[in-house]
Amino acid sequence: MKTKKFNVIGTMSGTSCDGLDIAYCSFWRENKVWKYSLNKSEFVPYTNTLNKKLLGCSHLNSFDLKKLDIELGEFTADKLLNFIKKNAIKPTLISTHGHTVLHNPSEKITLQIGNPLVINYKTKIDVISNFRELDVLMGGQGAPLVPYGDKELFGEYDYCINIGGIANVSKLYSKELSAYDICPANIVLNKYAKKRGLPFDKNGELASNGNKINSLLEKLNQLNYYQLKGPKSLDINYIEKKFFPLLTGYSSEDVLNTFTNHIAYQINKSINKEKSKVLLTGGGTYNNYLIKKINSINKLNNDFVVPNNDIISFKEAIIFGYLGLLRYLELENINKSVTGSSSSSSSGSIFKLNLY
Repeated sequence: MKTKKFNVIGTMSGTSCDGLDIAYCSFWRENKVWKYSLNKSEFVPYTNTLNKKLLGCSHLNSFDLKKLDIELGEFTADKLLNFIKKNAIKPTLISTHGHTVLHNPSEKITLQIGNPLVINYKTKIDVISNFRELDVLMGGQGAPLVPYGDKELFGEYDYCINIGGIANVSKLYSKELSAYDICPANIVLNKYAKKRGLPFDKNGELASNGNKINSLLEKLNQLNYYQLKGPKSLDINYIEKKFFPLLTGYSSEDVLNTFTNHIAYQINKSINKEKSKVLLTGGGTYNNYLIKKINSINKLNNDFVVPNNDIISFKEAIIFGYLGLLRYLELENINKSVTGSSSSSSSGSIFKLNLY
């Protein structure tokens, strides 16, 4: 019997607000195990105007936020149409994470923008979005979501760590899947690189020229978030309230150096198994100084694996494509052991265009 393949586009817009990751993938089952291939991929940077709007979107009034929701939906749809035409592909499904504006699970609130109805209407392709809300309404964190895909698609590793705007970890070696947000990462590093006129700190060059402020490092490591047990997740509002006030009064280089050490420390702290094989992905993986610091305090002799650029950059878009497919097939795509929800679920809203 011929194996059925599902062709899906996954998109991801992270808290760094730098642009849109697009991954066109095929998924199929082989010996009861899901497999994938990344067929085409593209990173589409946001305009400076859209970048600024997204960075400040949590402070917009309801009218302006709705306008931005539509604007981001139109941007995403147009870039997807260009991507589809350029690569002459015929996806059966678009799975879009959207851009997170609000995320406060204790109040049962989570909100992503990048209007899926606009994407559905303009592309004429079925769309899956809104992956987090059902889980949050059932008492879960609604995050992180990628661990389910990590377990199925990258199960040869003991841990998967993504260093994006926020760093998160998936622990894959035990039967019960567990994961959580580790700490802020590029959302802080990029902010302080921009104070020096750069979009990001390439290779950690600014950080390497700064000094580690031990008193600041101690204050960061003592924040209440690190005393909480998982499931737990971070959002931009919490970071702005708890992290950024501690960073005032220092030079950008010193903040970058100290916070890089903080990220490296918290990443190593999240690993409790000796000689583990750890997959590192996300934009932070390109930061050579950060990777050097992660390895320099590696007391458990873990193997930190930096994969090829496609996996580094597009792993989350690949996984959201996979999560969207599972929702389309009405299969479980969120596990309660990860999020703390009352139930595991097949989560996401499905948009099918029916015009008459």
